[in-house]
Amino acid sequence: MDSYDFEEQLIGSMIIKGDHVDCLEIAGKLPAEAFANFHLQNMYRVIVALLNKCEPIDPFTVQEGVAGETRDLVLSVSARCKSAANIKAWAKRVRQCWMLRKGEAELTKAASLLREAGTHDLNERIAEVSGILSNLQFETNDRLPRKIGDLLPDYMDVLEKRMKGAESGLYLKTGIEPMDNEYGGFDRTDLIIIAGRPGMGKTELAINIGNSIGHQKGRGLMISMEMSEMQVVERHVADRSGLAIGALRNPLDMIPEQFTRLTAATGMLQGEENYVLDEAMSVDEIISHAERLNMDGGLSFVSIDYLGLMKKPKAERNDIAIGEITRKLKQFSLRSKVPVILLSQLNRGVETRPDKRPTLADLKDSGAIEQDADVIIFPYRDEVYHDNSNMKGIAEIIVGKYRSGQPKTFYMGWKNGHFVNIEQDEAARRYAANQNDNKQASEWR
Repeated sequence: MDSYDFEEQLIGSMIIKGDHVDCLEIAGKLPAEAFANFHLQNMYRVIVALLNKCEPIDPFTVQEGVAGETRDLVLSVSARCKSAANIKAWAKRVRQCWMLRKGEAELTKAASLLREAGTHDLNERIAEVSGILSNLQFETNDRLPRKIGDLLPDYMDVLEKRMKGAESGLYLKTGIEPMDNEYGGFDRTDLIIIAGRPGMGKTELAINIGNSIGHQKGRGLMISMEMSEMQVVERHVADRSGLAIGALRNPLDMIPEQFTRLTAATGMLQGEENYVLDEAMSVDEIISHAERLNMDGGLSFVSIDYLGLMKKPKAERNDIAIGEITRKLKQFSLRSKVPVILLSQLNRGVETRPDKRPTLADLKDSGAIEQDADVIIFPYRDEVYHDNSNMKGIAEIIVGKYRSGQPKTFYMGWKNGHFVNIEQDEAARRYAANQNDNKQASEWR
C-alpha cells in the first residue's frame, strides 16, 4: 500500500478545512512520524502547530512555516485536493500505511534475530521473536467504536437469557457455587491471581476452576513449572474422581467403588482437550503457546503454576520484571478473550501474625500484581496452622480483589485433598464459633 497519495490528500484536506473539529481530532491522534514523505511530514507539523496556536490555516500560512524545497510544494499539494469530504478516511489510510511500515520493520528485526540465532541461545531468540510478534498492532476496518445505544439490544438478549436461567456466554463459571452465585463467574478477559502459602491448595483450586471453565468452553492450557506432566495428570484424575492422591499412588489398596470412580474420571478427561507443559518459560513463550492453541478461538483458559518460577525479563528490579509479566498476560487476555489463572506465593510475613489469613499486602511485589489483576483469590485452611481448629475440613476462599464486585469470603469443603461445595450457613456458623474460641483462649492467656 503506497502511502504518498493518502498523505497528500490528507494534507490538502486539512488546508481546506482549517481549524475544523475534524482537523483538531486528527491532530490529536495522528503523530507526525506517520507520514513517510519528508515534505508532507513537515507540512503536517506546521498545520498541527497552527491548530494548537489557534492561528488561521491556508496555503500561505503553511508556506511560511516550512523551509527549502517543501515551501515550493505547498501550493501544488493544496491545488490537487479538490474536496475535504473524505478527510477522516485519508487519516485512517495514512495511519494504516504507517502501522504496516512499522510491522514490516519489526518482522525484519525478527527475521534478523532468527538468522543470527545459535544453538546456545535458540530458545531465547525464539522467545524474543514471539514477543515482537505478539506486540504487532495493525489498524483494520472491522473494529470501530460503537454507540452504547446500538449495543443495548445485544445486552437485553443477554439479560433475557439470564432470566430464563440460561448461560449468557459472557462469563465463565468457576465451579465454586457460592462465588458464582455472588459474582456470576469470571469475565473472559480476566487476569485471575490465586495466591497463598504452601499447603493451602493453590494448585488444586486452579485445577478445580480450570476444569469448570473447560467444561463450558473448549480446551485449556496448564503451564506447570513445579510438577511434571505425570503429576499434573494425577492431580486432574484425583480432582475428577474425588480420590485422594495417596489412593492413586497405592492402587492395590483401592476398593471396587474407587476403581469405578477412577474409570469414570479418566473417561471424562480422555474426551476433553486439556493440554499441559512442564517447563520453566518466559511470559512471551507462554503467550506464544497459548496463541497457537487459540488460533481458532477455542482456548478456554491458561493456568500458570507459578509466577515465582517463571523466567523473568531483564529489568532493574524484580518488581519491574513482575510488572512486565502481569502486563503482558493481561494484554493477551484482553486481546484473545482468554482468562489467565496465575498462581503466586505469599510473603513469609503471614507466618508471624496471630491471624494468618492473607491480605493484598502479603503478595510478593504486590504493586504490579494488584494493579493488573482483575481477581485476586487467597485460599486459606485454618487447620494447617491450628491442630485444634474446628474449621477442619473447611477452606476459606478469600476474594481480596474483584474488579466487578465487592471482596468477600466464601467457604468450600476440603475432602481427600480437594475443594468441594458445602452449605455456606453451616460453614459461617463454624467460622464464628472458631473465632469466639480463639478470642476466649487469647483472653485466658
